[in-house]
Amino acid sequence: MSELLPVLKWSTDHVDAGQRLDYYADALNCSIVPMQLDAPGQAGFYAHMDAVELGGLSVIHQRGSEHRCYTGQRDLARNGGHYYHLILNRACGWRALHRGAVQLAPGEALFIDSRFATDIQSPSAYDYIHVKLNAGWVRQWLPVPAVMTGAKLGAQAGWGQVLCAFAAGLTPQFLAQSSQRVSQMVDHLGSLLALTAQEYGTPAPREPAAEPIEKIRDLMQQMCASPALTAAQVAAAAGMPLRSFHRTFTRAQSTFGSTLTQMRYQRAIDMLGSPLCKRLSIAEIAHRAGFCDASHLSAVVRSRSGQTPSQIRRHALCDAA
Repeated sequence: MSELLPVLKWSTDHVDAGQRLDYYADALNCSIVPMQLDAPGQAGFYAHMDAVELGGLSVIHQRGSEHRCYTGQRDLARNGGHYYHLILNRACGWRALHRGAVQLAPGEALFIDSRFATDIQSPSAYDYIHVKLNAGWVRQWLPVPAVMTGAKLGAQAGWGQVLCAFAAGLTPQFLAQSSQRVSQMVDHLGSLLALTAQEYGTPAPREPAAEPIEKIRDLMQQMCASPALTAAQVAAAAGMPLRSFHRTFTRAQSTFGSTLTQMRYQRAIDMLGSPLCKRLSIAEIAHRAGFCDASHLSAVVRSRSGQTPSQIRRHALCDAA
């Protein structure tokens, strides 16, 4: 049920003024993508962020003071996965550079591909709704996501305007308290993305087809939080015979098991180091990452890092303080 969804809250209210910018930058790096952050007059900087995880996507509500966030080649190289982002500012106009410069009015959205550099100028008193979308989930609805990459959505009447109006109401608090099933709202978002894409036509040239191993990894990123996940389930979702499925990993010099463990390990490490997840217990993080229990998580973390989950969390939070 949606009311059981935990809303992760983060705020600079209890952080020293001189450390707020770094603290917020760390939260953005952990919860969204690796990026850089600048702000005029750091002493007056403040920010608040709430987030909720919905499997193939995350919904993030961001409010705060003027700043600029941007990604460079080094940040793109550190990006741990392929994501798309649907971002709109409910409070005021804003500027962005993503495969071209764009000026957006309040309520208009930008569709971003994490593989390309982005530069966003956020004015004071901004109010962003930010939907982070796993690339595998997006491809279920958009065969050619590039049709909307860098596009300003909602400027004219049509499905883009409907999409923006719907996304504007998707706050983490609403999702946690709504009597509607979250899966229905997620499917509705996907349908609106698909309808909006039809209005933009088909780009030329088309995006190159994803390699089979990339398609499999995208699916696994969506499904790896299930402790009972099997190769047969992922192969079925990919539409592949199980033998071909395993051969694909062999050609990539990997295995299903090692890839799955690495994904779960990285998800757990990200949560252990994130200020947004500091209220979650180690057992809760283990469950969300797809491990059977806290002891399973601890064994994997120890073997790969030489530290316990508690030590990693303590060091990360001390560095952020």
